[in-house]
Parts: sequence; structure tokens; C-alpha cells
Amino acid sequence: MDSLREIHENSLYYEFMHIENRAYREKIKFFEKHRSAIGSLNADFETEIWYYYTLATFEIGDYRKFVSLSDHLLEKIIMENVGKFNQEDAYEKILFIKGACHINLKEYSRAEYILKELIKINPSERLYTKAFFQNRFMEKIKDCMTLKLFTAVMLFSIIAMCLIEIMVINPFYPQNLALSSTVRSTMTLSLFGIIVSYAAFHLIAAKRQIRNLILAKKA
Repeated sequence: MDSLREIHENSLYYEFMHIENRAYREKIKFFEKHRSAIGSLNADFETEIWYYYTLATFEIGDYRKFVSLSDHLLEKIIMENVGKFNQEDAYEKILFIKGACHINLKEYSRAEYILKELIKINPSERLYTKAFFQNRFMEKIKDCMTLKLFTAVMLFSIIAMCLIEIMVINPFYPQNLALSSTVRSTMTLSLFGIIVSYAAFHLIAAKRQIRNLILAKKA
């Protein structure tokens, strides 16, 4: 009788969990229709529904909504001492996806703060360090207007050189074709070298920062 009563009292939980895994919009629709009733469920069941509902907002690309929901969910996970859902650490997964949302929203400084915290929590998880490198590179590329301008000018010059070779030098001044080709190749290699050097510099800086985070935790 007790088990039947428990099933009856938490029937919304079982209905929600029977929704097909990838039916994200259906999960969202169900949650928002029964939001108040879900709040009266057993605390463990309520938290699990919140977990999968919040993930569903990310899966449909509603990154702003996920970020706004994640803080409440992370508090619930801590308060209820939740470990794992579906063999995944609930706290780390929500925090990581929150960082990914900030990256998608081009909020790189917020993403960096979250990824640093994740690296402190779990330094052995390579996914966190990989995301940290990606975020750092995208942030620096976004902020470096000089590099963007230089790249645009160089690309325009290389394209112009190609057109001049085809339309002028090749048919009228073939003796200068080798020189023109050398100049164009030098410009292309220079552009490539500058971009690679810029990326390498920030990659090394990011690695150094991650190493310091790990050493600080060990200390």
C-alpha cells in the first residue's frame, strides 16, 4: 500500500520520466504546465525533474534561459546533496554547460570564471581544460581588433595580388611572374605565421594558468 501511495503522490514524476529522452520541447512544455504541482513532489523527485528540464532548455538552444535556471538548480543540488543523475555528476555537468552557454553567448569572462572553478574541482577532466583553451582563444580573438584589421588587410592584398597576376602580369609581363609569386607567397606565410604565433602565445599562457590552478589546489 505504501508503494502504491508513493506512486500516486508522485505520479507527475513518473509521467515526466516516461517522456522520450530527446523530446526536449515536450519536457519543457510538461514542466511549465505542471510547475506548481511539481513543487509539491518528494524533494528528490522535484530536483531530478528540474535537472532534466534545465538540460532540455540547453538542448533547444535557449542559452539565456539555461543560465537563469542553473543557479537555482545548482542550489537545489547542493541542498539535496545530489551526487549523480544517469551516471553523471549533476553539479559538474550543470556548471560545465553553464560555462558553455556563456561561450555561446560570447560572455567569455563569465565562462572563464566557471571553467576555472571546474578545473579546481576536477583537474583530471580534460574536457574542462579543452573548453578553457577554446574560450581563452575566442576571447582574445574577439578583443584583438589590431589582429582582425591586419588579417583583413593582408587577405585583401593577397587576393589583389592573385587578380593582378591573372589579369596583368601573366598575359603582359610574364617575366615578372616569378617575383610576383614570391611576394604573394611571402605575404601568405607571414599572415599564417602571425596568426599561429598569436594563438601559440595565448595557448602557452592558458596552460600556465591551468597549471597554477592545479598547483594551488594541491597546496
